[in-house]
Amino acid sequence: MTLTGVPDTNEVGHEIVQRVRHVQGVVAVAPEDTVEHAAQLMYSRKVKRLPVIDGRGHLVGILSRADVLAVFDRTDEDIRREITDEVTLLVDPQAFDVTVSGGIVTLTGVPETNEVGHEIVQRIRHVQGVVAVRDRLSYLSS
Repeated sequence: MTLTGVPDTNEVGHEIVQRVRHVQGVVAVAPEDTVEHAAQLMYSRKVKRLPVIDGRGHLVGILSRADVLAVFDRTDEDIRREITDEVTLLVDPQAFDVTVSGGIVTLTGVPETNEVGHEIVQRIRHVQGVVAVRDRLSYLSS
């Protein structure tokens, strides 16, 4: 899951946006970062909130611990079903085995090409509720 669903901060105000831009060493995430990355930053830096800054340096949201924990509202079965029904549409779903435990997806199988395998792993990382992806695919040697 990416952070693109972070609430808009128009009510936060222009002044706060300006302060965030000028503070050295601010720990922030980008909208395309994964929830896993944000959670790791919060834990390692011991912060409760992270500004979400776009590629132009603009504040687009504030991510809280509650936002990060919200991904756990989905059951492992719901996550697995979405992956097998939607993400693996690129390929024959019978060619892959998807297991989910605690939001951690383990993917095994043999993709048609290395590129297809990498694309599937990337798509799975952006499924809501996915905490991490264990890529156990058997890639073809080049």
